[in-house]
Amino acid sequence: MRVALYTRVSTEDQAREGYSLEVQRNFLLQYAKNFGWEVFCSIPNRDVYMDDGFSGGNMDRPALQRLFLDARNKQFDLILVYKQDRLSRRLKDLLGMLEEFENLGVGYKSATEPFDTTSSAGKMAIQMLGSCAEFERNRLVERVFPGMVVGVKKGRWQGARYAPYGYRYNKETKKLEVHAEEAKIVKDIFAMYLSGKSTPQICAHYYALGVPSRMGGRFYNKFLSTILRSKVYLGSLVWNRRRYNTKEKTKNGFGKGYKYVNNAPTQVIEVQNTHEPIITQKEYDEVQVLLSRNRTNAVVKFRNSIYHLSGILKCNECGGNYRGVMVISNRRIGKKRAWYRCSSVGIKHINCNNKSVTADEIEKQAWDIIDVIRKNVHVLEGLTDAIKLNASEPEKVYVDQLTEKEDLLKKNIDKQKGLYELFSEDKINLELYKDKADALRQEEKRLKQDIRDVQIKIIDRRNSMNIVRAVQDFLLRLRAEPADDEGRSFLMKTFMRIIFKEIKIQDREIVKFELNEPWKMCYEEGTKWMQMREIEKTPTETESENSVCFWLRTDVK
Repeated sequence: MRVALYTRVSTEDQAREGYSLEVQRNFLLQYAKNFGWEVFCSIPNRDVYMDDGFSGGNMDRPALQRLFLDARNKQFDLILVYKQDRLSRRLKDLLGMLEEFENLGVGYKSATEPFDTTSSAGKMAIQMLGSCAEFERNRLVERVFPGMVVGVKKGRWQGARYAPYGYRYNKETKKLEVHAEEAKIVKDIFAMYLSGKSTPQICAHYYALGVPSRMGGRFYNKFLSTILRSKVYLGSLVWNRRRYNTKEKTKNGFGKGYKYVNNAPTQVIEVQNTHEPIITQKEYDEVQVLLSRNRTNAVVKFRNSIYHLSGILKCNECGGNYRGVMVISNRRIGKKRAWYRCSSVGIKHINCNNKSVTADEIEKQAWDIIDVIRKNVHVLEGLTDAIKLNASEPEKVYVDQLTEKEDLLKKNIDKQKGLYELFSEDKINLELYKDKADALRQEEKRLKQDIRDVQIKIIDRRNSMNIVRAVQDFLLRLRAEPADDEGRSFLMKTFMRIIFKEIKIQDREIVKFELNEPWKMCYEEGTKWMQMREIEKTPTETESENSVCFWLRTDVK
């Protein structure tokens, strides 16, 4: 029997005796050896699927996702873990994984606990233990938060993934340290704003100089406004201002799916003199006065429900987003018309001359693309056929490619090691070693990029199955949704995001677009079919009143 060994450790677990990755690995390898099982792992240069520093409440773990991919491709018969909470600490996730393992015909076993999925008693015991693991995780969360509060009060940075612009995070001291080059820019930003320059003018200044942000992009208004309002540049830490409300879902349910809300002022913690300041209190106060004075008092209420392609439309010329805007089309009666306009138009330091386009005009072009999909495989009404198009065979091709590339990468690494040994033993000269080593490193770099590309294709292929299931749920909600404009318009926007990844516009025309799978595959087949029909001069089918596309278009409008 082929078994896959999975190990995981989080920061909290690392301090516990017996939870180290090496302990788990050695124990599982010996356990499998005692039973005469063959150990399988598709990750190069590893014999176990290992996630280092990942919480048991997080399903987005690299090795775990690779484990699932291999399980779906029938690479092993059993999954073996050191303890059950190594797999997950959330009961809901655990039960979902066990159900999927069962459907795939893959067994599950804990090496240090009498739990497996081969009997009903074992399944019940797993569920009971899963409840205990979830309870322990909740207790961990309760202990972590007070620890973070203590850390903030000691001046330790408890921020997000990146330190604020102008600072770097020191892992040893757990505090912020000034980054000289960025700190100078921060000082200049405050000075320019105090001298009377607006945030767009400051953005234009750095755009003209070619100074990129930390992520390599250009400076923008929101980024500068955040800098000008932040107290971190006074040497203070302000923590717990906002949080995700897990009891309140966002409207579309994508991403985290939770609303990001402000905490009560009593819950916000502010600690002064925690790190070196970049600006003075006087400069900060003067800037806040200017920001308050320059802020418009008019409340702009923008109804975005009629812009079904917002967030998808991109400018092919400058790369900016196309945003919805209402334009008066008849001043006598005050009639307005919906348009999309490039967000860079009007910004002096960005030279973009791409034209605006009416919502009706561009949406008609988008619907023409959807019609090609519909006429090919009846995507919206025959979802079982669409699911069949994304069966394991197309994915297996990519998995085979991935295995081939990983084998080549392993051979490349072995060659580099062998070459270094020859050089260290003075069997080849320095010049020859440099030439061959450089060629091997270039090949290694290319293989790693190829592996990443194939991995992305596999993920996209797997995600396409999730998209199809999402469409099934979407259509059920669509039929049950009340026929009010706002509800239908929201569903229309959701529908467009299910079909399209991105649409690029040039001179009021769609010049490029990217579709989600399996719709991309359907469109490609549809264009081939249309070309054949054009050659045969056969009239195309008309859109029936029972078509979901027809119902969506007419009912929303």
